[in-house]
Amino acid sequence: MEEMALSRKLGRLLAGMILAGILVLGVSGQNLGWAAEQAGGKKDNDVVRIIIHTELPDAEVGVFQLDKKTAVIEPAQGHVEVLTGDTRMTAAKLIYNQSEDTAQLSGDVTIAREDLDAQADNMLADLAQETYILDGSVYLKQWEKEDEAERAVKLEVWSSWLQIHEEGKKLLARGDVQVIETDRKAWADELEYDDGEELAILMGSVRLETADGNILTGSKVVINLSTDEATVYGPTYAEFILGEDE
Repeated sequence: MEEMALSRKLGRLLAGMILAGILVLGVSGQNLGWAAEQAGGKKDNDVVRIIIHTELPDAEVGVFQLDKKTAVIEPAQGHVEVLTGDTRMTAAKLIYNQSEDTAQLSGDVTIAREDLDAQADNMLADLAQETYILDGSVYLKQWEKEDEAERAVKLEVWSSWLQIHEEGKKLLARGDVQVIETDRKAWADELEYDDGEELAILMGSVRLETADGNILTGSKVVINLSTDEATVYGPTYAEFILGEDE
């Protein structure tokens, strides 16, 4: 009896050690490999690494359906970490589908890249296309490099829903959108932000405030980020602060 009890304890301990380790999954139809050693020779962009953090070594942390190439991971008193390329994601729960190259994350979701950080209640990640859809209490901070060692905040966005694509160069935000840049703030129902084209399009009950106190409202405002020119559409209200006499 003592030997059987010892065997069961060792079995639980071994299972906990395996599941708490790094899980490595190849993308685009490759066979599942749950051991870190199997990632040797693969590029980072071709591998999804899943790390399960939990303070309860004997607790069940996830279910892996090897035939369907899916995993449902929700560790008690812990979180899941997903690493792919230069992107790091964390959440309380992860549903990973290797065949579709997708990851559904929920509960205290975060995503971090060199050029941005974001958080939300839920997120759907298309790992092959590097497209991320965040939903619920969304906050995003976009960075720009000032030099090799330091980063500066370029853009902050709050919204109910947000899509990130083209490596963060394009953003689409909807629902109670608030935007903060270095020299202005804006509120709108929807935002389309294209860093490559240097355009920001605000739509629906737009309010724009500059750092020097000027106010502009309209149903649609298109901002050329390179020239700092704003084109307004629909009924408009503008308020400008008079320049002080020298």
